Amino acid sequence: MITLVAALSGSVLLSACGSSSNTAPVVPSTPAAAAVRTIVMVWDGMRPDAINQTDTPNLYALRQSGANFSDNHSTYPTFTMMNGSSFATGSFPKTSGFYGNTFWTPPQGSGNTIPAGAGANGAAQDYVDPVFTEDYQVLSTLNTYYGGQLLLVKSLFATAQSAGLVTATIGKSGAAYIQDLAQGGYFLDENTAAPYSLVTDLQTNGYALPTNVVHGYSGANTVTLSSTNGNPTGRAGYIQFNTAAYDPNGVITIPARDASDTTQGAPEDAANKYMMSVFTSYILPVKKPMLSLIWFRTPDNVEHGYGPGSANMKAGLHSQDQRLGELITALRANGLDSTTNIIVVSDHGHSSVSGPLSLYPLRNITASTTVPNGPLVNGSTSGTNTAAIGAVATSGGYSFSGDVRSADLLTFRGFKAFDGSKCATDSMYGLNAAGVPTVPVKIDTTGALCGTAGTKYQAISSTLATPVASFPVPAPGSLPTNGIVVAANGGSDYFYVPGHDATTVQNLVKFLQQREEYGAIFVDSRYGSIPGTLQMAQVNLENTTRQNNGQPDVVVSFNWDSTVSIQGYPGIEFESFGAGQHGMHGSFGVTDVHNTLIANGPSFVAGTISNPSGNVDVAPTVAYLLGLSMPQADGRILNEALVTPASKSAATVVPSVVTPTAAATGLRFELPTDPTGATADSALTVGSYTINLNVKDLTIDGKTYRYFDSAKAVRQ
Repeated sequence: MITLVAALSGSVLLSACGSSSNTAPVVPSTPAAAAVRTIVMVWDGMRPDAINQTDTPNLYALRQSGANFSDNHSTYPTFTMMNGSSFATGSFPKTSGFYGNTFWTPPQGSGNTIPAGAGANGAAQDYVDPVFTEDYQVLSTLNTYYGGQLLLVKSLFATAQSAGLVTATIGKSGAAYIQDLAQGGYFLDENTAAPYSLVTDLQTNGYALPTNVVHGYSGANTVTLSSTNGNPTGRAGYIQFNTAAYDPNGVITIPARDASDTTQGAPEDAANKYMMSVFTSYILPVKKPMLSLIWFRTPDNVEHGYGPGSANMKAGLHSQDQRLGELITALRANGLDSTTNIIVVSDHGHSSVSGPLSLYPLRNITASTTVPNGPLVNGSTSGTNTAAIGAVATSGGYSFSGDVRSADLLTFRGFKAFDGSKCATDSMYGLNAAGVPTVPVKIDTTGALCGTAGTKYQAISSTLATPVASFPVPAPGSLPTNGIVVAANGGSDYFYVPGHDATTVQNLVKFLQQREEYGAIFVDSRYGSIPGTLQMAQVNLENTTRQNNGQPDVVVSFNWDSTVSIQGYPGIEFESFGAGQHGMHGSFGVTDVHNTLIANGPSFVAGTISNPSGNVDVAPTVAYLLGLSMPQADGRILNEALVTPASKSAATVVPSVVTPTAAATGLRFELPTDPTGATADSALTVGSYTINLNVKDLTIDGKTYRYFDSAKAVRQ
């Protein structure tokens, strides 16, 4: 494999197609002469420091013989779909107008219009609450709602198709589809295949199909699965155990992820192998795409469930590396290895979920005495085992802290806040050194709080005179005056203030500044200069078209610390409540922002590229390699890595720190261990809050490109 990789010497980016259209992509008789076949392979959540000869031998060899971008940057907020749109358009939200992963569409006009449609599973999708966009049907509905302009600029795939190039994309739901919203190429993801002609071609040639494909076609194009189809993209849920650690009385149990599990591996391994097989054995040799995108949810999925450095995370690395090996083998078998560029890129890095270890020390996990009790799902274990949260760890250990429910904290303090979720529990809410839970679990015995008797919940607002434990968004037109809708995303939260009341926004900002779980705060410039904050425009988040219809009013990164390590990997952060994850991304932290970019093939030189680069640079670079251009892109062509660059000019790079015009003062900082806010941090008595936004400005050919390294809240 190393010999094969050495034969390759270049790379390019991203391709994707998604469609429920019945029209096959146009296959030109004469492809663009200048185009070099390019395959972009996205390793979701791949940290650059996880590449090594043991866990990722194929990727390690590809990096050694190709161009390694050692200072690459994810688009902030560092979420999958946010960066999916950057790969698609070469742009930031200020240009593309897209705000995934989860965002809210405020009701519009006198009729309080909101999107309406089904999800990939065929069930009606809720758009009253913030919507999760990793679903091709959700993206299709939103694209229709926005008049075909979910992305406000022409994508790389649309550009390639306009030039007559055949494109293909496979992989992760939502992330692959957003590359080709116009549905002009071949497409296979975890839920469907398109166009309809590809569905029939695959069935005719004996390939199984994703089971949800039946929900995307009807009438004359109804799809019937064969009796032997099975569920090729099915994957198991995370291995869990039940713990009573969050009940002060030690009785009520809630589920927790077993970060020490070694039985499951990567639960999406079989699904990824199936999709790669369809690509390498059929789409690549038969449809002959010139631009392809392969995006799998590995290692991100296992990092979320078990954390960076865990045994299952390393199994995910092995799984993804095997898929890369299968791709390279297929290129060689088809005689394409020396004429194809491969770009391996990640959408973001990844961090462990945890509060400060001084408040929430790591804990051992007492190993399970039984195997998980669920059935095998595509070869992966599933279900619950008998593991347990153990004592405070003297070395090693796992986190059981870091989750924050913004709507609950805000409601307790008198705001009218909603996040679209109902009563829920979370084992990452935090256990202090004495084992005392930050938010204890309770049971709604009557159903008065949660709607169903016997429901478990964790919510400090349940102690109010008028108790609250569920936070669904009111029906369109019913949101209270100065209400706040929270789109909980993971490493950052979005806050929508539909009434745009300046006082509400100022009070919200002060609350966020005083709570130590939150980090850097960015506010829509319509509210003027608020002390201690930066404007969203300063990090490319303001879009005039979306300002009242999808763009948040306030974006906040959760607090992070890149100096703390868990299971051998540096970087911790707080995250949005609800998922109970051991790993997360989305923050403005170092280990989320800095991600992987490696290019190998005939168009690329070998060696380390030290200039800063970004995910927004991939699309314009790939377009150039295809003999095309993307003049609306915010990114640049990565000329320093090209055998035949568009420009040979040298770049200058100047680092700097951007800070607010004035710090916020007179604040009282509140410890995460007390969500009521009653306990002040006695170590921070000055009462000031500001932000350090670390940037690098690269100037070339008279134009400057800004790369964001991190944004850190500074409290004194």
